[in-house]
Amino acid sequence: MAGLRFAVLFAATSAVLLLAASATSRPPAMYVVGDQMGWAVPPGGATGALNEWAARHRFLVGDVLDFKYSNGDAVLLVSPGDYERCSAASPVSRFADGGGGGGGTRFTLGRPGLLYFISGAPARCEAGQRMAVRVVNARRRSLTSGAPTPAPAPAPGTLTSDTPHRRPLSLAQKQFAAAAIGFGAGFILTYFIVWLCVCCGG
Repeated sequence: MAGLRFAVLFAATSAVLLLAASATSRPPAMYVVGDQMGWAVPPGGATGALNEWAARHRFLVGDVLDFKYSNGDAVLLVSPGDYERCSAASPVSRFADGGGGGGGTRFTLGRPGLLYFISGAPARCEAGQRMAVRVVNARRRSLTSGAPTPAPAPAPGTLTSDTPHRRPLSLAQKQFAAAAIGFGAGFILTYFIVWLCVCCGG
């Protein structure tokens, strides 16, 4: 009878630990840059729109940015200085679709840190078609980590909205909530199983 109790407790504990471990990771996500607007000059002179879009998301290493743009445009990964100057002269990488009906580029975020993207046309960059993205390493982010990494600030001279909006939960907050739910459910399940073993075995 003691062996049965041990097996049940071991199975319940293993299930709780497995649930908690799976709640702290997620598969890579794909983000369509700019949502419906796509990778384009923001309408209405909202030059900070793409940076505001990036600030609403938490990007992890492995996530994918899906740039959708019109024919004749491109996406350039540039240095911080080239980002500020909208200089397309010496990009780190250049991505352009050769198709005739518009284009698209999928860029996998391969390392943590700040990445700077601009349009291949400097005039479009100056009109707001540029974006800074902060990427965090999911393996280094744990429930015990400090405050979430702040999102990149909009480029100098860009317009920002004064309307307050609710920011989505950070990765650490989501992980904490998932772990708390998993721990609570596991504790209740373990207590119930022990109670059954004591009541039925004794």
